[in-house]
Amino acid sequence: MKKTFERLTQIMEQYDEILLSGHKNIDLDALGACLGMYHIVQTKGKKVSIYLEDIITNTSVVKALEKLKLYHVQVSFIHQDEVKEKDPEKTLYILIDTHNAKLLDQPWMFTYFKHQMVLDHHIKMVDALIGSEYTYINSRLSSMVEFVSLYLQYVDAKVAPIVGTIMLAGMEIDTNSYNIKTTAQTYEVAAYLMRMGANNIDKQNLLQESMEVYKRRQDFIKTSYMINENMALCTLNDEIFEKGDLAQIAEELLQFDHVEAAFAVGKIGPTEIGISARSVGTINVQKMMVQLGGGGHKSDAAAQIPHATINQIKEKLLEIVN
Repeated sequence: MKKTFERLTQIMEQYDEILLSGHKNIDLDALGACLGMYHIVQTKGKKVSIYLEDIITNTSVVKALEKLKLYHVQVSFIHQDEVKEKDPEKTLYILIDTHNAKLLDQPWMFTYFKHQMVLDHHIKMVDALIGSEYTYINSRLSSMVEFVSLYLQYVDAKVAPIVGTIMLAGMEIDTNSYNIKTTAQTYEVAAYLMRMGANNIDKQNLLQESMEVYKRRQDFIKTSYMINENMALCTLNDEIFEKGDLAQIAEELLQFDHVEAAFAVGKIGPTEIGISARSVGTINVQKMMVQLGGGGHKSDAAAQIPHATINQIKEKLLEIVN
């Protein structure tokens, strides 16, 4: 990976200004990775900012942003109306934690900037976004936080303890508490973040949820059922949910005996259906989600299908499984 970091550094040094961005509905892995990269860019003496959506719906991300203010960590966040103030010819745009155009909050941003870099840890899609300057997609990594933490070590840089905490929380979410996509290197990165001052109390605060939300999720889990001898399915009602809700339900289903793969299907928009798939590693759910237009990892994948109903996607999933 040393050559990768050398190449990234060489490219970034060619630009005076760099804009970092994660996927839409940004989560703690994307945010944590952006914050780590932000610090790396700063050490190079470059002007840097992070793009955020106007409205953040992920409660953990909202809390993380509040923690940054509480601990007086200065980060330049910009929004959609400020993006076009950047020079499209002289700014390097770095997309982190996705290479799927459908998962961009503002898809026009990728082509607006003439110089782009793509960094991701999901399995590469056929129609992947390719950066004009560099593309690095490594599905063996647990998270983008793992990648950026290794990069921080390479440049011998340290981040503020609260940033390390956000990064640690992001990695914990992406590995489902180190139960999937976890290697020895993942634990070594976690130890590195702890040595930099990551705080478990703050981390738990970021990951906490309301009792009402937890109870509601359990009500849905009670309605789940086995679709064959080793796969479980949960279909939600006609309310609109966050994709993170589907992911958490699928992850929790893996806790039960004989469940090697789990799926949660629900509405994530007025006419858009989301499906989250999780596996203990024995079943490749990424291949299944590709057939629904999605992608991800062997043990962690998802798809978003427009102009569909829950029942239609459920039937398609059953066809794929069978």
